Amino acid sequence: MSMVINSNIMSLNAQNQLSKSQSAQQSAMERLTSGKRINGAKDDAAGLAISNRMSSQIRGLDQAVRNANDGISMIQTAEGALEESTNILQRMRELSIQSANGTYSEGNRSTLNAEVKQLVSELDRIAETTSFNGQNILDGSLGKTALQVGSEANQTIEFSIGKMDAKTLGMGSTSADVMGAATTLVADTTALTKDSININGQSILATGETWTGGTDEFGDLIEKINTNVRGVTASTYAETTATSAGTGVLVEGTDTLTITLNKLDGTTAAVSVTGTEDMEGLVAKINEEGGGLLAASVGDDGKLTISAENVAGITMTDVVGATGTLADATASITLTSDDGEAVIVERGSVGDTATLAAFGYRENNDPGVIEGAAAGAGTLASGDVTINGVKVGAGDGATLQDTVNAINAVSSETAVKATAFSSVEIDVSAKTGAHAAADFHLNGEIINSGADIDALVTNINAVSSDTGVTATLEGNYLRLEGDVSQIKFGDATGVSDSGAALAAAIDAGGSVTVADAAGGVKLTSDSGSPISVDVNANGATVTGLLDANTTANGKFGAAVNSIDISTAAGAQKAIGIIDNALDTVNNLRGDLGAVNNRLEFTMNNLSSISQNVSAARSRIEDADFAVESANLSRSQVLQQAGTAMLAQANAQPQQVLSLLQ
Repeated sequence: MSMVINSNIMSLNAQNQLSKSQSAQQSAMERLTSGKRINGAKDDAAGLAISNRMSSQIRGLDQAVRNANDGISMIQTAEGALEESTNILQRMRELSIQSANGTYSEGNRSTLNAEVKQLVSELDRIAETTSFNGQNILDGSLGKTALQVGSEANQTIEFSIGKMDAKTLGMGSTSADVMGAATTLVADTTALTKDSININGQSILATGETWTGGTDEFGDLIEKINTNVRGVTASTYAETTATSAGTGVLVEGTDTLTITLNKLDGTTAAVSVTGTEDMEGLVAKINEEGGGLLAASVGDDGKLTISAENVAGITMTDVVGATGTLADATASITLTSDDGEAVIVERGSVGDTATLAAFGYRENNDPGVIEGAAAGAGTLASGDVTINGVKVGAGDGATLQDTVNAINAVSSETAVKATAFSSVEIDVSAKTGAHAAADFHLNGEIINSGADIDALVTNINAVSSDTGVTATLEGNYLRLEGDVSQIKFGDATGVSDSGAALAAAIDAGGSVTVADAAGGVKLTSDSGSPISVDVNANGATVTGLLDANTTANGKFGAAVNSIDISTAAGAQKAIGIIDNALDTVNNLRGDLGAVNNRLEFTMNNLSSISQNVSAARSRIEDADFAVESANLSRSQVLQQAGTAMLAQANAQPQQVLSLLQ
């Protein structure tokens, strides 16, 4: 073996091994001091990426648990306030039942009504002031709330809380109950066939079936609707009101008030009353003798009103000194959804809007929206229309826009906006080619008439955002909907008050006729909530509004703020309104309770996931102290041995000196 001094291979090897043991010692000491196996990317690049992703998930899950806890706190705050609202409504119902009893005087009922008014105010105060973390939660401003209950985007649980004040509670649901306007129940010769009228896309008459107003029994039509339309139950509601106030005093002897109900099967039922001393006694006796077939009440104007369900009409005779002359009896068709879903009434392929109007319907029954029928001339007087319990003031003039302005003047109180609405149908069956006039004007916008009717529809809809008008082609009819205030074809111009009527000719080569033109007031709820509308005769004429979501007995349409139990009839009506309000509150409390329970399950699941992911991360990044302690001991021994061997290796070249002696 050669002996050299320029290269000490054993020293270099000892240095290399000492460096390795020193690195191992440093790694073991770092892991033992931090408790982590991975202290940097050099330790485990893939493991570091995985553990960081798990850390993000764990921290997100832990925050999601806190979010769910906050959501539960918000729900519990709302539920606590709703519990008090429930107690208030229960007390109001108790007072209403008390006031409905015939043993109480007018003064007694006035005292009971005073407490009810205070309770209504407290109901509003609770709705306006209940808040969580600075957010009002019962005044309708909260709307839909999304709780982030997951570690990833869009992992949310949503719930909504509507407006719970006295103007909203009690009105029922416009999506599940649809009531036509008061009509004579097509006593004319309106003829129906298959697809004349559709409900939820289903014809009310089957193939081969027909029904003609004034000839066929109305009960047959109700029966056909209930047979042919799935998911909806049809019934009727009839009402008649005296044209003047009366005293209710009947002349002693043989004078008798007879009320005749015209049943749906063509038969009649009569109720006779005599020997009353005042209007209150008359109402009480009618309700007693009626045995549940009908309901009597006296309005604020002192007029007697008789109402009944599932009848086609009501007549009263021999009302000497009691109610004066009776107004024409009107009736309505009520459609009730079997599962609470929306009820949509529309004309079929062979129907028209006039057919719908005969039944008191228009083609819009969305929740929170009420469309008027064709509006007539006249000026709106103060109190003609009441929306959500707020009386609308007088209009400045006789135009439809004046009426809209009057309604919007109180929109801050009603939470309802009014707009002018128009629906125009033009028969274009005689028009197949291009228009002689290249373009025309619609609400100030120039519309190119195109090569044919289809192109015309496309061109109208292309600028609907500017005109507010949409066009559809249904068979031979071009239908324009919106605020059709002005339309000009060639040299012919049709101008109307917000589109209540329209007549136009396209060109000399081929003319068209207006098949149907109607317009009126359209009411839209700011929050999408049901709208309560009460109109008198003049109000209905001026606005064209259908009181399509109201009934005299408060089944739906009337709100808690309209309750007045100062009369027995008012107390009877109040019971139905309060029952609807309690249903609304109970349904909301049930929904909130379900969400609360869901959040608790969610929290348990999130905690379990966080625990398991934390365990997985621990196995990846945490140091095993047993292993690292052994590594440290090994590296320390190697360090000591390496240092000793390095000293020996460095001393080895000195042995060469013995050769030089």
